Amino acid sequence: HIMTISQSQLTPPPCLNASALTDLHENQYAIIDDFLPLSFANQLLDDANRLYAQNYFQQHYFQFGGSLLKKPNIHELDLTDPKIASRRQQQQQQQQSSRIDLGQWENVIQSLGPSFVSKINELESHLQRRRQKQHPNSTCHPFPPLSLDTQTPPAIKLQLNTGGGSFPWHYDNPGPPNQRSLTCVVYLNPHWKDGDGGEIVLWPFLSPSRKITPLHRRAVLFWSDRVLHRVLPSRSDVKRVCFSMWCHGERGVVNSKEETVLSKDVLRFGSYDEAEAFFRRSALQRVISRAVYGEEYLESLLECLVVGGRRRRNENENENENEDGKEEKEELEDEGMLSKEEEEKVVRQHEANVAAIKTKLRPLIDEFRRRKDAFQSG
Repeated sequence: HIMTISQSQLTPPPCLNASALTDLHENQYAIIDDFLPLSFANQLLDDANRLYAQNYFQQHYFQFGGSLLKKPNIHELDLTDPKIASRRQQQQQQQQSSRIDLGQWENVIQSLGPSFVSKINELESHLQRRRQKQHPNSTCHPFPPLSLDTQTPPAIKLQLNTGGGSFPWHYDNPGPPNQRSLTCVVYLNPHWKDGDGGEIVLWPFLSPSRKITPLHRRAVLFWSDRVLHRVLPSRSDVKRVCFSMWCHGERGVVNSKEETVLSKDVLRFGSYDEAEAFFRRSALQRVISRAVYGEEYLESLLECLVVGGRRRRNENENENENEDGKEEKEELEDEGMLSKEEEEKVVRQHEANVAAIKTKLRPLIDEFRRRKDAFQSG
């Protein structure tokens, strides 16, 4: 039985207000609790578990150094994937009884997502008018205005993590042709408790990091192209559920040349303080962050790919293993563990990326690394 959800329940909540947008501009992220009505959130979770049991979720893979790598225990359903949308539409037209039943997720796609983008744009316009009125002669803002494309519905992905799955440090918008401007992650974990893990960690450039618990109905908003973040492993017996809405920016604004090309002209700073202030508010930080946060990147990458520190046995190891050993090896291979060889390849690729950045910008990178460490120790 699918419960009836009123249209008013599918609009962004009152707590999505000017204060949340102010937090987003000042801190680069905002946390909104009770983002969804309780009954609606619970129905979404029930539908997510049903879709997972019906095998609609897919294993998550990502590109690294020319290789397609598997993120163990990360399962996703792209609700706005054109192939899924086309299949749903075709099945609905044919009135097949076996069509994909997304339940209340249809309401997220058709109503909540688009209304969220419209509400953000409305709040942003109000915020910019207020700023202009208070500071009529000011041309400097901590971060650029949000310019969302209201004609393009947000991309929405449902995610379910099991068995300690995690994500390494990354940006949701790594560069062209990506058009993501704002990320909104909404959590569906009514039974989460301290020690369960699965927290998202946001790390605004050269600022203190912030670990945020994945509480039921909590939403976390942040800049897609300016906030480095990761997901910590959850406990092996904990299932972590969330969905992400990625709002697209207007073309020509997101990933413009000024935000993607680090030229010599850009690097003409009068001081390191000036350079820090620039990179904090610019998406160009993506060009250098892997070198500034080199050790953290690699640690999180291996933690994601080598689940719980376990590693699939290399084919050259234990040549004389018994039948039990073979069974264990096959089981670990099914879980997607990296072999020693594969792990070493990942490390070499990461080190090569870092070295290439340092070769061109060593003094700047060294100073930023020192400042990063100072923030963390402070």
